[in-house]
Amino acid sequence: MAAKQPSSKKPASEAESKTQKRTLDLLAEDCKRICTSALNKPFVNLQDAVDHLLPFHVLSSLAGDEADAEEAEAAAQEGGRLLCSRRDLAAELATRRAVELQSRVEDLRQRVGKLEDRYRTRHKRPLPEEELFIAQVLKEVSERIVEAERAKPTVLSSESESDSEDSDEARGS
Repeated sequence: MAAKQPSSKKPASEAESKTQKRTLDLLAEDCKRICTSALNKPFVNLQDAVDHLLPFHVLSSLAGDEADAEEAEAAAQEGGRLLCSRRDLAAELATRRAVELQSRVEDLRQRVGKLEDRYRTRHKRPLPEEELFIAQVLKEVSERIVEAERAKPTVLSSESESDSEDSDEARGS
């Protein structure tokens, strides 16, 4: 009997590790959906409403610190441990997005700085045609960036949460 228990536990631990990995992946997807949902976009159908609202329901079903403590206790009783808490995961996703946007802003500032430096080294103003061309190129680039940002789901902020409450009240009326 003692010989059978270790062999049966090994597949169970592999299954548990796969299950835990899948659970963390699903939780990360839920956090990503919450952080990137389009709040002003109306629901297309019932499935779309479920896809948008279910992550909020799942993550709000337990209080933040209490949920993490309960999950940690349950995992400790089962002989495991949590890799991270829900709050940590949500904070990590928000931080990654902020870093990504900050790097994009820095890249754009550097590009504008290079253009300005190029004209400073000439010691003369660009011709009106050149200024128009530069303005058109910058406009096209900014429009592409705006379109790319619109194609991505938006990150939740305190301002957008208040907007969603206003739109919820408008829908309810």
